[in-house]
Amino acid sequence: MNKFGILAAGLLSLTACQTLPLQNIDNAPVHMARKTAGLADVEKAIVRAGTNLGWQMRAIKPGQINGKLYRDDMVAEVTIDFSPALYSIKYLNSTNLDYSAKAGKPVVIYKDYNVWIQELDKEIRREMLVP
Repeated sequence: MNKFGILAAGLLSLTACQTLPLQNIDNAPVHMARKTAGLADVEKAIVRAGTNLGWQMRAIKPGQINGKLYRDDMVAEVTIDFSPALYSIKYLNSTNLDYSAKAGKPVVIYKDYNVWIQELDKEIRREMLVP
């Protein structure tokens, strides 16, 4: 292998290390501070959480929010479905995050996406506990 082949192989392996299997949050339990909290209370907690972290949050319909996060030249977009009992954060779209869905292989995305989703989940849980 010549110098250019070694360089190309090195760059490919570096890119591969930057992607991980895509993570969603599926059916996480809602634990609101107020026991009588309804759908609107859950929505407010989710919107506050996303906004706190720089996400642009937009209600689509009762029980569903679209969230977009802009970081440098990257964009992550998720759908958050929720009820008074459960919520889920699902990948919707992205720009410059090396998203790849190939038959027979796990869906992968740039590693920071999963960190952003975990931070959003943590902040949602924290906001739900605010009375």
